[in-house]
Formats: sequence, C-alpha cells, structure tokens
Amino acid sequence: MYLYNKYLLPLIVIFSQLYLPAAQANTSQPVYITPYWGYTFPDNIDAKGGIKISPEKSDLIGITIESDYGKQRDFNGRIGFTTQHLKTSTKNFSGDDSFTFFHFQASSHYRIVSKLTSFVGLSLGGTLTDASWSNQDVLLSGGGFFGSDFFINPNIRIRLEARWLASRVDGKTSTRCKTDSGTQDCEINIDNDWLSFYQANLGISFVF
Repeated sequence: MYLYNKYLLPLIVIFSQLYLPAAQANTSQPVYITPYWGYTFPDNIDAKGGIKISPEKSDLIGITIESDYGKQRDFNGRIGFTTQHLKTSTKNFSGDDSFTFFHFQASSHYRIVSKLTSFVGLSLGGTLTDASWSNQDVLLSGGGFFGSDFFINPNIRIRLEARWLASRVDGKTSTRCKTDSGTQDCEINIDNDWLSFYQANLGISFVF
C-alpha cells in the first residue's frame, strides 16, 4: 500500500520531532494537525519529438502541520508544513509513477461566521518523483491553495481545500512507450516545463 512509501513516513516523523516541540513551546499558539485525502487532476507536458506526457487522475493522501502567527479577532496567519503522496500511471508509458511533495506553507485565515473560516495560502518545496519518463529524482515545486474550515467543536474541524501544485521538469531519458507504430524505445527530452496537479482535498483538523 503506497501509504507506506519509503520516503513519506520517515520524513513526517523527522519533521514532527523538529517542528512540534518548537510550536508547542509557546502554549498560547495552538498546533493544527490535518490528515487529508484528495483527488488530483494532473495537467500534461510535451516532450520534444511530439511525445505528450499525460499522467492519469488519481487519489492522494497527505498531512499538514501548522501553528498560528499574528492572530487577531477575525484574522490569523499560519505557517507550517504539508506532505502528500500520490501514485498514478501515465498514458502510453509502462509502469506506475509516484510523486511525494514536501512543502513549507503560509496562509491567511478569515472568520466568516462563528463556526466557519476561509483561508488562502502559498507553498514552496520539493517533489520526490519516480517516473519512467523522467530521470530526475527531486524536482523544485510550488503551489497555492484555498478553502474553508467547518468547526465541529473547539478541537476538531472539517477542512475542504482546493490546491494547485506545480513541479519543474527538465531532462533527458530513454524508456519504453507506445506510439502509432507500437511499443518501442523512446527518447524523452523535456526542456524546462511545469507539470501541474489540480486537487480537491477533504481533511480533519485536530487542534492541540
């Protein structure tokens, strides 16, 4: 099961050991831990030679850890970290592809009514990738997101979120792919392009 990706869980543990003690040192600042599930709709990119790389739609899992800064009555900022993992396949290429995102993020949260807040934010980090059409293991990536938190009680909230993530792809590799002539060896040459992932996510926030 890809939940146990060899990179995902160890890095979550390492970050938790570094981040949570610092966030909890100031007891006036709560810590928000949000596991989430979502569905992603990847864009496509073009390689030289007329080859189109089109990852399939796929589900994903992730977790966000945040704490407050600049809190006011109807507004507060948050900084934190999010990581997510998805596994997909790419049309006309054999094998599965995986992407694991590790992003630091900052967001602004606004109170709409007593039990509803909205938020908007930006993130920046890297992507660990394992794809037959790329020889890169680590990609630079960034993104943006917005959504709403619905309060169940002071310590539990339901989060609905839309997120966009984009990874910078650049490089050459050889792989097996399907063309109009059948399955054959293909030279993949991608010159500085962005692979975007558009997501709809549902999570549960626990406040400590």
